[in-house]
Amino acid sequence: MALSLVQTLRPPTVPTFVRALSTSPYGRTHVWKKRAPKLPKPFVPHFPQRVVLADGSSFIHHTTSPRGTFRSTRDTTNNPLWNSLVAREGEEEEGKLVGRMGRFSKKFEGMEISDIEVEGSSSKE
Repeated sequence: MALSLVQTLRPPTVPTFVRALSTSPYGRTHVWKKRAPKLPKPFVPHFPQRVVLADGSSFIHHTTSPRGTFRSTRDTTNNPLWNSLVAREGEEEEGKLVGRMGRFSKKFEGMEISDIEVEGSSSKE
């Protein structure tokens, strides 16, 4: 009896929820606390590097590579995509040697136009 009397005198306890950090309806799972990093950020060394281009010009830039010099064999000075003058230099010679027209010119190299006309006109008659 004594227990039932104590229970009746005490008001019923209602659990209360208090939101500490977030007022989001989704809860606190997506709210991250900013914590101090456990390890310091790594130090990445940067070295000066001289880049020598194909035409002999050079410049210095800073990189993570420890090599002191870098010699470029293909760069903007001799690449046909970057320098259109380089592409035009070999264009005439290349057109004569490769492709259908190149094969045609090799095949009929010794013939003259007058020989072809004479053969063509006699076959029509």
